[in-house]
Amino acid sequence: MAFWSPRRRGLASRERGSETVGAVIMLPVLFLAILVSLQTGLWFLARSTALAAAQEGVRAARSHNAPLVSGKSTAEAFAAEVGDGLLDNVRVRARAVGSDIDVQVSATVPSLIPGLTLSVSQGARGPRERFTTPQRLGEQP
Repeated sequence: MAFWSPRRRGLASRERGSETVGAVIMLPVLFLAILVSLQTGLWFLARSTALAAAQEGVRAARSHNAPLVSGKSTAEAFAAEVGDGLLDNVRVRARAVGSDIDVQVSATVPSLIPGLTLSVSQGARGPRERFTTPQRLGEQP
């Protein structure tokens, strides 16, 4: 019966509610950690989608005699279809750099955390396709 001594009962009554206070402090921290991890995953998914849109734009614009605008429109269509709800305010820039095609896709990511604004920007580059003639062995180009 030493366990329920008056001395122990007094100690237990002073700590009454301490678990509730601990939960009140820890639950918001736990919820914030969960939201941050979900937001990070959403950002990485949006980044991958923007990169895929840029790559699709390069694929469309680099084919032989394709207009540059086809790369931009293909990237915009891909971002609208695949990134629906994942990419907001999508901006696509396609340009020719020498004999290469460069497509940049920028967008904002929907935020799960109030007040947080995240954006992604991805680009892809590839050479424009062109026809060449085969060279014979020993010939100079």
